[in-house]
Amino acid sequence: MKAPPRASPNTSSFGELYLQYHDIIGVAMPIFLFFGLLIMSCFQKKSAKMPGPYRDRDFLHQQDLVDSEIRRHHLDFNEHLHSRFEGQRFLQVKGEYGCYIAFNYTTCKEAFWQEIFRPSCVSCPTVSPSKAWLMQVLVPMLVRSGVLGIGSGCVMNDHSSFSSNPFPDGRLVALNTMSKADHTRVLRYVHKHYTQDALEDLRGHIQEVIQQCTADLASGKVDGVQWAKRIHMSGTLARLGVKLGWEKIDEIVMLNDAMVALVAPLGGVGLPNETLPWTWLLQLALGLIASIPSMLQMVCKLGMRCSWQIIRPDVTILNPPRKPRMGLWWRPGLLPLVPRYFMLLHTLLEDSDKGLLLGLREGVSSGDLSLAESLTLMVQLMVNMTSANALSSLLFRLATETDSAQEVFANFPASGDAFIQEVLRLDAPLQRNPRRCVSIGKKWQDAGLKEGNQVLLFLGAANMDPAVFRSPADFRIDRADESPALTFGSGMHYCLGSNLVKLEMRLALEHLTSSYKSIALDGHYQRIADVDVGNWGFCHLPIRLK
Repeated sequence: MKAPPRASPNTSSFGELYLQYHDIIGVAMPIFLFFGLLIMSCFQKKSAKMPGPYRDRDFLHQQDLVDSEIRRHHLDFNEHLHSRFEGQRFLQVKGEYGCYIAFNYTTCKEAFWQEIFRPSCVSCPTVSPSKAWLMQVLVPMLVRSGVLGIGSGCVMNDHSSFSSNPFPDGRLVALNTMSKADHTRVLRYVHKHYTQDALEDLRGHIQEVIQQCTADLASGKVDGVQWAKRIHMSGTLARLGVKLGWEKIDEIVMLNDAMVALVAPLGGVGLPNETLPWTWLLQLALGLIASIPSMLQMVCKLGMRCSWQIIRPDVTILNPPRKPRMGLWWRPGLLPLVPRYFMLLHTLLEDSDKGLLLGLREGVSSGDLSLAESLTLMVQLMVNMTSANALSSLLFRLATETDSAQEVFANFPASGDAFIQEVLRLDAPLQRNPRRCVSIGKKWQDAGLKEGNQVLLFLGAANMDPAVFRSPADFRIDRADESPALTFGSGMHYCLGSNLVKLEMRLALEHLTSSYKSIALDGHYQRIADVDVGNWGFCHLPIRLK
């Protein structure tokens, strides 16, 4: 038997070499990494040049969807769509393959009876009183009850052709993007808690919160944005059966906003990959490393299966979809907040012994809901940004629409609701809503759409359709005879929290008009422009109350 060969006296093991040269290696590795990233940046495709101002073009470009100036002046852009592209059902977006927008009212939502019974027909002098009653009262009542169906020629209500889930990779999604079967199963745990009657139980609590927050607004402790976020998050937590102090509420608002920034594709499509900084790989690595401690805690607390279902690193990081592009690639520093937020939500779920959260716990115990579904549902119920947009827009319009505001101050019972409806129409808190084509039926074959294409519903533009609304860019509180705004969506995915938001807006407006003589801007405001699909609201809103 041969003896193993002896190492040469001049041969050193890897460990010995490392110990001998570790100082040099420690200096060389960062240098090599730096030059590697520099080389990658040299080969990175540069962003396409902006094809001129949108007003000078007869087409829509991908960069229009993510342009911060357009986001800051979205109402002007909505007007432009109707004036330049009047009559088009779908408008193709150049520079973003397979992406279209729908911006007119009838493409987004159209009941078949509206085609026949338009307001112009009702006011016709040849229409008999009985037929006018049929048009104005009976037919709408039958539609609301479900006896008359909604026309299939609209994107919002054609769930067989358009999915509200923009991601095709099977990840866990929120209630408003679930399939019909999952939506029906999950909705029954929460729907009864958001009816108008059920929300009356919160009236006293919301009034108290509004009084506290408005006192802080009047004293300058908070601005209009923080005022709005605190009011809605307090109302949401109360609906869940949870009451917390301002410090904890502000933390939850911050965490929820961070989740929106990470997941939602900017503008509905996401920034082009060419706009990533040349250090993006390093920033992502640092974000992931910083997430490890809290991620391990999350796995220990929630379990590996639940943690995996929530995070899904296989489809969010390792193999992300080509479109839409999530915000995490541009904001990897927020990644450590993900496990922190879900552990906080789990604590709230476990500590609750009544109401909505107790129902979710029972659903998890019975196996009808997974723990991951329950926590993801809580994230959606606590999404604060859009509802805060509605409340802050209420302040803004009170401060800027002098004539309408004077009417409300003079007679809140008569004009308060109309003022709120007009805020929700013109200042739709979410201007855009994404859909994904899952099948193309006969009714869409002439539209040029293909399976897998993305359609962005410009709800704010639909609310400014001149074919539906008189002087649509004007703030008017005399629109009782016009079609309802599409702000809260339509059909299966109609906004679950709409009743809560409208209750908060009404109570806030009632308190403001009864406790103060006037409302004015107190400096320059700043619009949201760099986060989410199409939030229309404020980053900063200074308000002066008298």
